[in-house]
This record gives sequence, C-alpha cells and structure tokens, in this order.
Amino acid sequence: MRLSKALVLLFGITLVTGIFAFIPSAVLAQSSELAVAGGASGLSTASLPEVIGTLVSVFLSALGIVLLIIIIYAGFLWMTAGGDADKVEKAKKWMINGVVGLVIVMASYAITAFIISALTGALIGGGGGSGSGSGSDSSASIERSSGSLGQGGIRDHFPARNATGAARNINILVTFKSAMDIEGLIDGYDTNGTPDDTSDDTVATTLNTDNILIYRSEDGEEGILTSEEVSVTFTEDLKTFSFSPEDYLGSSTEDTSYTVFISEDVGDKDGDQVVNTGGYEWSFEVGTEIDLTPPYVVSVSPEAGDEYDRNIVVQITFSEAVDPTVSTGTRESGSGFSNIQTHIGDSVPLTGEYAISNGYKTVTYTTDDECGENSCGELIYCLPGLEDITVDVIAATVDEDAAPQAETPYDGIVDVSANALDGDGDGEAGDDYDWSFSTSDDVNLEAPEIESIGPDILEENVELDQEITVLFDSIMMSNTMSSEYIVATPNPSHEMWYVVSTDSIDEYGDEVVSSEQTAVATQAGIRHGVFLASTDDALTGESCAVDGDCESGEACNTDLQCYTDGTSYLYSVDVTEGVRNQYQNCYVPGEGPDDSGGSCGTSDTEPFCCNGEAQSTDCSYFSS
Repeated sequence: MRLSKALVLLFGITLVTGIFAFIPSAVLAQSSELAVAGGASGLSTASLPEVIGTLVSVFLSALGIVLLIIIIYAGFLWMTAGGDADKVEKAKKWMINGVVGLVIVMASYAITAFIISALTGALIGGGGGSGSGSGSDSSASIERSSGSLGQGGIRDHFPARNATGAARNINILVTFKSAMDIEGLIDGYDTNGTPDDTSDDTVATTLNTDNILIYRSEDGEEGILTSEEVSVTFTEDLKTFSFSPEDYLGSSTEDTSYTVFISEDVGDKDGDQVVNTGGYEWSFEVGTEIDLTPPYVVSVSPEAGDEYDRNIVVQITFSEAVDPTVSTGTRESGSGFSNIQTHIGDSVPLTGEYAISNGYKTVTYTTDDECGENSCGELIYCLPGLEDITVDVIAATVDEDAAPQAETPYDGIVDVSANALDGDGDGEAGDDYDWSFSTSDDVNLEAPEIESIGPDILEENVELDQEITVLFDSIMMSNTMSSEYIVATPNPSHEMWYVVSTDSIDEYGDEVVSSEQTAVATQAGIRHGVFLASTDDALTGESCAVDGDCESGEACNTDLQCYTDGTSYLYSVDVTEGVRNQYQNCYVPGEGPDDSGGSCGTSDTEPFCCNGEAQSTDCSYFSS
C-alpha cells in the first residue's frame, strides 16, 4: 500500500499549501501605510496573496497532470493484462488511488482558489476599495487616499492623476487651498515663529521626507527620493509648492510610473490639518523624452486693440503648464513681482495680484484699486479709466549652453521643465510677449449666466467617467473656477477626487487653441474619480411574513421574501457665488438652464437656480 501512503502525503502537502496561502495575506494586512497607498494607485503589480495563489495553482495543476498520467497508466496495465488476475488487481489499485488523488487535488485547488479570492477581495474592498474601474461592484470604483483633491484641502497638482507621457525633466507641483506651514514641507526650514512673514526665515530647500514621499511606484519604499535629491520652492502666497528632482526622472528607454504621497501631518500656517486622514497619494507615468519645447501664449483677455470697461481682469493662457513660482505674485508700488507687468504707456507697473489656475496654464491679474461692489456686495477693482493699457510678459533669460533652458535664478516666465518663454511663437525661446488694449470709464455689473450643463438635470445612467461640464455665456475669471467655488458632492458620501479646469470657447463653439481665435465664453470641465454605480434591491432567498423574520438590515417585501436595499448614488454640482466673470461679477444672483434648456427664471426674491427651478434659498440636495 505504498501508493496509499503516498496519497496521504499528497493530501498533507495540499492542505499545508492551502494554509500557507492564507499566511501572506495576514502579514500583508499589517503592512505600512506607504505600501497600502502604493497598492491603491492602480499602477502597481499583483498583491502578495495573488502571487502565492498563482504559485499554488501551478503546483496543484502539475500534481493533477501527474495523477492523470497515473490513471492512464492504470488503464494501459488493465488493457494489456491478458486475463492475468494479478495484473488486473494491480491496475485496479493504480486506478483507484489515481482517481482518489485527483479528487484530493481538485478539492485542494478549489479551497485554495476560494481562500485567495476571499482574502484579496477583502483587501481590495475593505475601507472603501481601490482602483478606478467601473462596474456593478461600487467599492471597486473608489481610489483610496484621493479625496483630499477637490473635496479636501488640495486644489490641484501637476502632473495630473494617472497622467501619461510626462517629461523626465519636470517639476512636481501641488497647490493647497490655504497658506501652508513651510516647515512641514521643507526639511530644515524655520519660520522663526512668524509663518506669515518669510523675511526673517531660516531658509532651506530640501524636501521633508517625513511628510512628502516621491518614489518609483514599482520600487515602493526602496525607491524613495531622498531629501537631498529634491529641492523645494514655493509661491508668495504659500499655497503652491514646486518639487524639483535633482536628476531626471525615469529612463530614456522605458516609461516609468511614479507615486507621490502627502502625509496628513502637513498643516496650514495656523496648524490646521489640510489633508484627509490617511494622507493623499497619486501616480503618473514619466515617458522617455526630455522637454525642450518652450511655452508660448495661446490666448489673452482683453483682446488686443479693443476697448473694455475698466473693471475687467487681465488673463494670459499659455500652451502648457508654467512654473507658478515665477509667474505669480503681488506687485506693489515700485517693487514686487515683475515677470508680468501691466502698465499705462511707459509708466511703472500697476499694483495688484497675479494668480495662476487652470492646470497652471492661465495667469489672472487683478488690480488693487477699489471701484465699487458687484451684485453680491463684494468689492471689485478697476484699471485706470480712459487709458491705453499694455501688458508685458517677460521671458526668462536663456542659458546659451542649454537653450531653450533658462538661466537660474529665473528672471522671467519658464515652463515646468525650465524652458524659457517663446513670446513670438517662432519656436525659439527667450522672447517677451506684449499687447495693448484700452479702457472706458464705465464699470460693468452684468452677472454671468450658465447656458448649458452636462450631464443634464436629473439625468440617469450617466457614464461612470463622464466629465462634468458647465458652459457660461461669457468669459470667466479663471482663478475662481476651482473646487473652492464649484463644488461636486456625492451621496451617499464617499471618497471622490475632482479638479476643475477651463476652456475658452470662440463664437463658433470651438475651443480656443491659437491666438487667431477670439474667446467669447468659458466652459468649466470637472474631471473626477469614477462615479459609483447604483445597485438594485437584492433578494436573500429567505421567506418571511414580516420584517422581523429577516436578518438585521433586511426587509420583507410584498412577495414575502427578504431583501436588502440597493443603493442609488447621486451627485450634485453647486456653482457658488464665488465664481466670477471677467468683470468680477458673481454668479449669484445668476441664471441657469431649466430641465428643457430654457431660462431658470431667477429674480431678486428667488435668486437661486436649483435643478432648473428658481427659489429663494440656497440649493440643498442631500440631507446631512
């Protein structure tokens, strides 16, 4: 009975194999926060339980093949026995033991598959799930550690989530909604107790890797860039931070995925938490190329040569993301930010603030000369009236040995790869860009209106990755088109990132992509994490007479069967009064489309347009 003993050994091997398939998942459940964040990016390799499960499956499959060969061999012995009773008996034993062994292997395979499936499913679904795919399993649509973008304290970052083809020589940008504590982002930086005043700071530029991790996704903790490998700069308002790797990212031969993790421990200048508990992380793919293409100006507002009411803002949209540390700032009388200058003739630049938005591609200038209030009772600011206004966009000085790269420190506009501005659009970096327009002595107080939206009001069966769009009837103030003022809300509440960008639209309804087109309107686009798919009610298979006959959380229907409620995931978008047009007029009281595309019909007494109907109170779609 040596073969029977072998089968006992085989059963023991398969049982132990199934047990060991469980152990790695238990270990994985205790892994670090960084490993969990990396696994949730959607770009990492298979989990450890999945790998173990694959190895076990291969091993059991090989055993199954061996046992199948034994059964075939037994059949051969039987057929060639020639009536010899001993040979027939021997064949029977081989046959019986081979079949029993095959049954054991098949059972072990099924048990192992069940354990691995259950455990990996729990790891993916637990705590909200991961990944970005759509489907009936709503938990699989949530991207973990993503909700701080839009819903939380992060307004935008570059590269975008899941971006591909990023240049190897980029800077990584993050913009927060509030002024930040510099010490939490830069190692060795000391504000000396005055977080609002940087003039007395002990300056440092190395990355604080206690709170910010940048690493090759496939390498995990072993691939983290050290403090000395990343230098950090920031904008004057302490909201945008630029992380510049000392060496090129990635490889010249293959695409490389990178992950950035921001700890919940970073805080604003008042010490308040700005990143959701658990932190924020995103991944992007770096291509094989170095960016040596200089940025150029795509469009400007006001248009050159035309006259505009004096409360208009100045806006410049570039062909690509530009470095916010050299394209934003405050101009004071005779000093301050000077890389973009707005002035009358040859006079000193006008005072005011330059802010960046729209994925770091649009700079908006607002003067600080108060000239009244808009329809929401908020201050508006005006350019000098009845004047010719000139705007100069200064290109950084080109490094002659590394053109189109700019010399450091930058003395003008560069993109996120340090290429100097190509002002005249001839492909050669280092040229300034300028244009002029004139002002009237009037102030424009006409509020903006929404012309169309997508998805439609109360639309059903929306694609889970459909972009949300809001088309306005006029050119909007770009730096108000952000997640502070355009709010996307899921119900039931769940983690969902989103970011707002804008496109300029010409009179033909086309996106403005060159200076030869004239913008007449703005369309906001909201990219977001994948919507969760609604689910129907599900029968549990149990009979009932009343709800009490069913399990907790179940109910009894009219057919006297227990069931669980499905979930309808609803989403709302609130365009608030913080959104303004190019004349700084707020959206509320504004006008939006009704469910048939006509006028919402707002008035002084009913200024809010909610789901296409005018009402006197602010829109509220979901109860707390």
